[in-house]
Amino acid sequence: MTITLYANVESPPCLSVLVLIKQIGIQLDIKEMSYDGELHKEPFTKINPAHSIPALDDNGFRIWESRVIMGYLVQQYGKDDSMYPKDPKKRAKVDNMLQFDVGNLYASFAEYFYPPALFGHDGLPEAKDKVKDRLSVLNTILSDQPYVAGDSLSLADVSIRCSLLTPAACGHTDYSEYPNIRKWIDKFQTEVVDFNEIVPEGFKLLQDWFRQGLETHGLDPNLFHRK
Repeated sequence: MTITLYANVESPPCLSVLVLIKQIGIQLDIKEMSYDGELHKEPFTKINPAHSIPALDDNGFRIWESRVIMGYLVQQYGKDDSMYPKDPKKRAKVDNMLQFDVGNLYASFAEYFYPPALFGHDGLPEAKDKVKDRLSVLNTILSDQPYVAGDSLSLADVSIRCSLLTPAACGHTDYSEYPNIRKWIDKFQTEVVDFNEIVPEGFKLLQDWFRQGLETHGLDPNLFHRK
């Protein structure tokens, strides 16, 4: 029996799955994918016709999207349900924050931080406002609970912590306006020791990618070194 994860270590969504795998002790094969067209060719298009990573092939059962993959792996192979509770109300809280991440938080990062490196224009002012708004929402959520979905660590913490690698790779690391996020980051990295082992290599590659993209388009590589 073979479980294969198709991933790229400089991708925050891929890193979230890699951190979870180590956190819950799953053994699987990891196939490193490139962005040079490999995602649009067979055999990968048979795994994921949407051409995105991460993607998972569990002995012919194939899914993609990082948050879906994480939920499946915990339910299918996790030793317990602590990271993704079976209780409907607790799970709804985790799902709520996973959806907030993909549809709001990480989406705002993608809209603001990626276009300058990809297309050569400055981050749009309205996109910057969205980033600040989403971070403010997260800061408020963490004002009266230790983790993003309640009183215990969950998939949502892993997903959101890895999403925050995107602004960090651009040098956007000032959380003075968001003290609850800063406190949560410190807590997360103390408790999830696998994060500190798995993430640095990919994070460095992501930093390099942003810097090279900005320089290629004649933009200041310190463009996002601002509050």
